[in-house]
Amino acid sequence: MHRKPSTPHTGREDPAAILPGEFDALFHGEARSAGFSRVARIVDPELPPEAEPFSFLCADLLHHIAAELALEEGEVLADLGCGRGGPGLWLARAAHADLVGIDFSPVAVAQARQRSATYAIKGTAHFVVNDLTTTGLPPASVSAAVSIDALQYADDRAEAAREAHRILRPGGRLVVTGWHPLSPGDPRLPERHRHSDWPAVLHAAGFTAVRSHARPAWSDTYQNIYRVALRLGDPGPDTALAGLQSEARRRLPTAHLLRRVAVTAVSG
Repeated sequence: MHRKPSTPHTGREDPAAILPGEFDALFHGEARSAGFSRVARIVDPELPPEAEPFSFLCADLLHHIAAELALEEGEVLADLGCGRGGPGLWLARAAHADLVGIDFSPVAVAQARQRSATYAIKGTAHFVVNDLTTTGLPPASVSAAVSIDALQYADDRAEAAREAHRILRPGGRLVVTGWHPLSPGDPRLPERHRHSDWPAVLHAAGFTAVRSHARPAWSDTYQNIYRVALRLGDPGPDTALAGLQSEARRRLPTAHLLRRVAVTAVSG
């Protein structure tokens, strides 16, 4: 269906959506070799090693997320699309907050549970298998929520945003990271990113005080992770690095057409 460039694409995003089983394989590979997080630390040595990201994080973005969430001791943070749990555990530990992580990959959730046992956070950490559109959490049950490069994979972004709004207490903050096209509708971009407009999605879900932040360093990190992965050459048995290199070959040629963003919104 044709969409005008100014029209936010808030429904199903990608006909070639990645299935949970595919993520399971990626998480298995990362647990064996830590290929992705190793590349991320090469790109940004300031990134806390215990965060072990499976996303395009740098230290500056991680600290920005923490500041925007403004968590206080004893509050509850929901990590939507938590993956292996590292960034969410880091954020909860820094604020002495409790954590609940949601991911549709049973492998990721199992790994997050294992990591939480040794992470020594002051609060509690709980991880469950569920979908971003149906988290299973009670209404108004969390103080803040974060989704690092994950909400884009929801079958329905609008529904996932409404679910985030439902589980947040009034005044609770949501921080979503992702990408915006420099030219909306650019046919050179993957369909998942071609029409992305996170402020429009969050406004439509009932959020207020929506603000989009972008810093050149964040986009540089995104592109440099791909470049460094390719420069490392033959991945050998490192399946995580091999997967990142394959993605880099597909995505790096158009990566400069995207802006890395972190969008903050408040539950009304």
